[in-house]
Amino acid sequence: MKKDEAADPLKSETHEITSKINAAYEKLALKLRAKADKAKERAGTTKNEAKRAIHRRRFELYGDAAHDIEERLALRRAPSDGSDD
Repeated sequence: MKKDEAADPLKSETHEITSKINAAYEKLALKLRAKADKAKERAGTTKNEAKRAIHRRRFELYGDAAHDIEERLALRRAPSDGSDD
């Protein structure tokens, strides 16, 4: 088997798995973003100050986590310059 013949299946497999991982990142980020939105909504409607603070904190934590995942996903999707330093 020539090197080129082995590279195509490897590239194909790499692309397929990378796509699945990216989709999982997207799905998780969407779930966390939805939880952040729900917490923000509840923080606005809750009258008890302690519970409102809890919902605001949930909003911050879920939002930060979603943002981190979205940043990581953007880096994964950025075109590589070809160097593997």
